[in-house]
Amino acid sequence: MRGLDAAKVYGYLDLLADQVQATERELSESRARNERLQAELQRGRAELQRVQAELDQYEQAGDRVNEQVVQLFSQAQLVVEEMVSDVSRDARERIGQARAHERKIVAEAMDTAGQQVRSYARTAQEQMQSIVNSFATEVDRLGSTNQPGELGTAAPHQSDPLHDNLGDWPRPGTA
Repeated sequence: MRGLDAAKVYGYLDLLADQVQATERELSESRARNERLQAELQRGRAELQRVQAELDQYEQAGDRVNEQVVQLFSQAQLVVEEMVSDVSRDARERIGQARAHERKIVAEAMDTAGQQVRSYARTAQEQMQSIVNSFATEVDRLGSTNQPGELGTAAPHQSDPLHDNLGDWPRPGTA
C-alpha cells in the first residue's frame, strides 16, 4: 500500500468535517444574529417612524396651539378694545348726566336765591313803607299840635340849616 495513510486521511477528513460543522454553526449563529439584528433594525425603523409620526403630530399640534393662542390673543384684544370703548362711552354718558344734574341744581339754587332776594326786597320795601308812613304820621302829628306862635314853641328860623320845610315832603298816597 503505497499511498495514503487512511488514518491520516480520515483524521484530516474528520478535522475538515469539524471545521465545516464549526463554520456552519458560526454561519448559522451569524445568520441568526443577522436575523435578530435585522428584526431589531426593523423594530428600530418602526419605532423611529412612530416617533417621527408623533413628533410630526406634536409639531402640528404645536402649530395649531400657536394659531389658537394667536386667535385667543386677537379675540382678547378685541374684547378689551370693546370694553374700553364701552367704559369710555359710559363715562361720557355719566359725565353728561352729572353736568345736566349740576346745571339743574344751579338753576334751582338760582331760582331759590332769586325768590329769597325778591322776598327780602318785598319785606324791606314793606318795612321802608311802614317807616315812611310812620314818619309821615309823626310829622303830621307834630305839625298839628304845635302851631307857630303858640306858647312854648318858637318858630324855626329860615336860616337854620337843620330846618326842613315839611311841605316839600311827599305825602303817602299823593306821589
